[in-house]
Formats: sequence, structure tokens, C-alpha cells
Amino acid sequence: MLIGIVSDTHDNLDRIRRAVQLFKERKVELVIHCGDWVAPFSVREFKGLKVVSVLGNNDGDLLLLEKTLREIGSSLEGRFASLNLNGKKIAVLHGEYSELVEALVKSGMYNIVIHGHTHKRRCERFDGTLALNPGWDSVIVYDESTDAVEFIET
Repeated sequence: MLIGIVSDTHDNLDRIRRAVQLFKERKVELVIHCGDWVAPFSVREFKGLKVVSVLGNNDGDLLLLEKTLREIGSSLEGRFASLNLNGKKIAVLHGEYSELVEALVKSGMYNIVIHGHTHKRRCERFDGTLALNPGWDSVIVYDESTDAVEFIET
């Protein structure tokens, strides 16, 4: 399964459209958005993709954000999502509290911890846990079957 990972889109429609095009070209089966959409209108660009999203610290109009995600067949999981994909436990959060992110990485409870907020790319392993952040200027395509991580500039 290919998973697209994006965060901190901040209503930047050019960047969003490049990410969506890339995800569709790569035929990702799931997109994980780590928050900071900012306004709900940008969600509509992801129509045709299945998105699981968490809230960021800059997200406004939470009710409309949730409604818009639902309208495109996707979901808003609140501040934290715990996913189980083909036996891999994945934690998703925005990441504004670095102590919480690092505690999750070091807890051993998750195979992957995905976050945003810092706008800095991250691909690190700690005792079997993979920590990922797509950063500001890129997205990640993660191949769940091979554990390969690819950063692609947007």
C-alpha cells in the first residue's frame, strides 16, 4: 500500500494541487494530512483521494473542516489518530508539542509516528519506530510493504 503524507498546507493552493496531482499519479491509496489546513476550502482539492486528517494549531472553522472532509469521503480524527494498517500501528498528530511527539516515538507503542508543525523534513528511526515529517516544501510517499520513504518536493 502506498501512503501519501502531507502537512501544513496552510491554504497554499499551488502546493496543494501539486501534492494532489503527485498522489494521484503515484496511485496512493491513503493520504495522511497532519493538520494546518487552515481554511476548509482547500480540502476540496483532495477530492478523489481518501484522506485521514488530524487538526493542527492553525486550523479554523473545525465544524466546516470536518464536514468538508466527510463530503469528499474522508475523515477528521481530532487532535490524534491511531491507525492500524496491515498490522502496522501508526500514530498521527500535528506535533506542536515536541515532548509528546518524542514520547510517542520512544514509547514503542507505534511502528510509525507521523507529524508536521516544524516545517522540517524528518525520517528517523528509534528502536524500531519510524518518525516522519514531510516538512513544508515536500510530501512523502511511503510504501508500507517495503518500508521505503520518498520525499518529493512540492
